[in-house]
Amino acid sequence: MRKENATVLKDITGIKLAGGGFINPVELRLFDPLDGNKVKLPKGTILYGRNGSGKSTIAKAIKKVVKGGYPHITQATVLDKDGNIITLTEDEKERIFVFDEEFVDSNIKLQEAGLNTIVMLGRQVDLANQIQQAEREMDIAKQEYENQQALVSNEYENRNNPKSPKYYIDQMRYALQGDDNWAGRDKIVKEGRQNTGVRDETYKQFLSFSPVKSRDELIVLFNEKLNALYQAQKGAEAINVKVPRFTMKYDDSAIMDLLAVKIEKPILSDREKYLLQLVQNGKSNTLAEMAGVFGDASIKECPFCLQPLTNAYKKSLFDSIQKILSKIVEQHQHELQKLIVEEVKINLSAYEKLGDKKTVCENLIERINQSIRDNNQKLQSKIADPYSPIEIDVTTVSVLLGNLEDALTNLEESRLEFNKSVQATAPIKKELNKINGEIAYYDIHQLSSKHEAQQQEYVCAQRKETEKKNVFLQKKQLVDELEANRKNIQIALNVINNSLKYIFFSNDRLRIEYQNDTYVLLSNGHAVKPSEVSLGERNIIALCYFFANIMQNKEITTTYDKEYLIIIDDPVSSFDIENKIGIMSFLKYQLGKFLHGNIDTKALVMTHDLMTFYDLDKVFEELIGECGQKFQSKNLKFNRFELNQQTLQMFRYKQRQEYTELVKVIYEYALGNGNSYDIIIGNILRQVLEAFATFQYKKGIEEVSTDSYILDALPEEEYKLYFYNLMYRLVLHGGSHREEQVKALDDMNFFSVVSNTDKQRTAKDVLCFIYLLNEKHVISHLKDYGNSASANLEQWCNDIRTRSIVE
Repeated sequence: MRKENATVLKDITGIKLAGGGFINPVELRLFDPLDGNKVKLPKGTILYGRNGSGKSTIAKAIKKVVKGGYPHITQATVLDKDGNIITLTEDEKERIFVFDEEFVDSNIKLQEAGLNTIVMLGRQVDLANQIQQAEREMDIAKQEYENQQALVSNEYENRNNPKSPKYYIDQMRYALQGDDNWAGRDKIVKEGRQNTGVRDETYKQFLSFSPVKSRDELIVLFNEKLNALYQAQKGAEAINVKVPRFTMKYDDSAIMDLLAVKIEKPILSDREKYLLQLVQNGKSNTLAEMAGVFGDASIKECPFCLQPLTNAYKKSLFDSIQKILSKIVEQHQHELQKLIVEEVKINLSAYEKLGDKKTVCENLIERINQSIRDNNQKLQSKIADPYSPIEIDVTTVSVLLGNLEDALTNLEESRLEFNKSVQATAPIKKELNKINGEIAYYDIHQLSSKHEAQQQEYVCAQRKETEKKNVFLQKKQLVDELEANRKNIQIALNVINNSLKYIFFSNDRLRIEYQNDTYVLLSNGHAVKPSEVSLGERNIIALCYFFANIMQNKEITTTYDKEYLIIIDDPVSSFDIENKIGIMSFLKYQLGKFLHGNIDTKALVMTHDLMTFYDLDKVFEELIGECGQKFQSKNLKFNRFELNQQTLQMFRYKQRQEYTELVKVIYEYALGNGNSYDIIIGNILRQVLEAFATFQYKKGIEEVSTDSYILDALPEEEYKLYFYNLMYRLVLHGGSHREEQVKALDDMNFFSVVSNTDKQRTAKDVLCFIYLLNEKHVISHLKDYGNSASANLEQWCNDIRTRSIVE
């Protein structure tokens, strides 16, 4: 919860944080108000800490309090003097400003444009990054769109490519064209002079066909129908034989009645019974023949058994036969015989083309004849045995005969209709067109399936092309909008340029001008490329923008009256040594405006550079004095802290020796632990060696290793020769680190071209040189390292002796 009455930034005395190297939560009382036994109002704090001690984490933790983010920092809260958490309002958060390496990276961007360097500051950097990202995405989207466009054009719209639907349109046209294909057959049916034309859309009329027959069968059928067409056109297919008329009477009931008649048998002798049995066995005709024989007076011998016949025997036998073959029987047999009829015989071979109608007639004739045969057989049986009745159902011959007459009438009507049809060509042509279409279906349906598949692919490809085009246009629109926003951002050029003049003590050393909707960086009035701008110069531009950004959209007359909390991490980096005086002057000027403007405004400045710390101490001493006069208060103070092992320690200003700290830096670098000093190690080595040589021997660094008096003080000849010839002076020469000068080598600064290995070796050589001349001197400054320092120096000296080239 927000502490009651804690409504301003002045109540902030420290921060509690964890993460980012701080494993356990720690409280850092950066603005501790205690000054001995007194409580004073802290206006500022300078914090010294080696690289990696946690200064950057403190800056990030404060930014986390202000705007969130930084998930690796797990805890970040600001505290009052009693350790209570302070909840800041949005207005208070807007009056906390942090300058650090991240601010530089986020707010300063140098972009090459021909011979010029375009400067982007603040939100322009974010927009520039957005534009850069958007342009990359736009270029990718454009490339994808153009690739898809080329794909559609080269594959799906190229009629020669099998992926194109038009390729299969052409294939279907080829399949339909020609004398032996649909177009040629259609010409014949239509009796045209040339093949029917085939267009891109022609194939569609055949897709609805569903042929049952195979293509080969359809070809045969087409030729048959085509022949029928020719015949019809000639009239040769007509059936000219008229269907015969047929009338026949048949009495089914009379047959049934006669067969059912029963004739009584006479009283018979054994011989007559035998004769009757012959009749019953169907040999009545034989019996009648015998009557004729035995009734003939001229016959004297039996033709059946060849025995002689007497007239009496002949007469007796004849009478017996006559008795069996009575008049009643003869009459009955005669009536039966009259009902026996011939089968129906009608020649229908001329009507084969009439199909079913002819078959109906033939089937009726067969049924009639079968019934007639059955009835005739029964009649014959009754004739043979007139005494035995035959029971049968009523037959239907008369009905079938009536049906046959009707069927023959229908057959004749069909003949007449057939003759009309075979002489009319339109139905045949219609059928031919259907068959031709079905054949064409076989010719194109597989191609049509491929066409449909490729058409779907084409539609998908077109849709994808449209989608990619829209994405590209959206990306382009975004780039245009971001560019427009970038051009509309106004930067306080006068403020920044005046600050640059102040730092460089020059009107034209670095200057930003607005040209063609962009901010261009000039050096000494000339265009400069980003590669020619040193890191130090970039940092200086960032520091100028930092203070200009605080003033943005504020009234100059009232801005400094408000309360601020300003945090600056390493305002003078290793790259800014050349312009250190200008930077410190600028900081004093800018911080003075804020600290003088409101008694509760505070500033925290952090550095890893001991010399910068001393310079800042002088700056704050002067500022606190000025603030005391401005606010008529002696109750103001600033803190000096050192961040060591994640704790704040009072920086014992009077007890710290700069020379000792520099010796420690050289020793750490010689051990390989001082990569952050790669750029300035030459200066540090020069300062230490120069201080030692001047104090001990009143010699400069150019002479100290060549003077025979000094060399004679070395314990062994190998050392004398080694240090006499050692060109460490190349590494130590010069103090300017502007990148363009280094690259041109115009001031003999070998700083950037000497390898880190050589610089580390030189650091060992310088320490060994001093150690061999004054062992206790070096060890006293490295006492914090214990016996390890002596052991390492002895080892390094031994390495020098073994490398010497004494003969």
